[in-house]
Parts: sequence; structure tokens; C-alpha cells
Amino acid sequence: MSITGKRLNPLRWSKTFFNLYTVSSEKKDDCMQKLHPGSIYYLEVVDRKLFAYQEKEVYQLDYSLRSFLACFENSGFVRIGKSTAVNLYKVNKVKADLNMRLHLVMENGEMLILNRSYKKSFLDALHHIQEVCHESDS
Repeated sequence: MSITGKRLNPLRWSKTFFNLYTVSSEKKDDCMQKLHPGSIYYLEVVDRKLFAYQEKEVYQLDYSLRSFLACFENSGFVRIGKSTAVNLYKVNKVKADLNMRLHLVMENGEMLILNRSYKKSFLDALHHIQEVCHESDS
């Protein structure tokens, strides 16, 4: 299954920016930076810390995964695992696996695994976005 159709206008998204801490191996000091939710490819919890993955950068956020998803639920984020959420607008392809799992290929080439227990909510969110895209084309 390939995601087709026109991408939603980013102006329809929440224009909310939020503060976060930059995580970088090159710098010893953490610094504050503003980040737009639409620039995030996916979120992952590691050792009880939430990380936001962009195309080439990784940031640590001062949120829990649950609170981030509650704040930015209208920005295209959906949970794909117990500790992972994905930005639907950054998913390039959805590929089926032999054991009923789905692989999500991101725009930057990374591949994520969709846990079977989150499959229905992911597909529902994906279909909702496709419906909204078709409505905006009309």
C-alpha cells in the first residue's frame, strides 16, 4: 500500500512550536531550541525519555509520549508501538510483512515496524487523512 494524494497544507496543522533540549554528541552543553511538530518524523521513548527524530537530527523532548500525543493529536501523529509514534505525513510507504506486521518506510528512508496491536488505529488515522485530502481537492 502506498500513500498517495496531496499532502495537507501545513497551515491547517497546529502552528504550535514547543521548546525542547537538543541532544548532540558534538556539543557538551544542552541548549534550548524551537521545533515545529511537522518537522518530526517519529517519536520514541528510550529509558523513560522522549526523543523526536527529524530527517537528520535527534532531539530530547520535555514531554511524555502520552502528553505529546494529547497536545498534538491533530498534527498527524499516531502511535505504532508501546514506545513509538509516527508522523503520518512523513510516511512514504506501508509494506506488509509475512507475519502480519507492517513496515513503514519514512521519507528519509528509515523503516519502522508497526506493532499489530496498533494496526487498526494506524490504518483508521491513515484513511482519515486520505479522506481529508480528497475533500480539500474538491
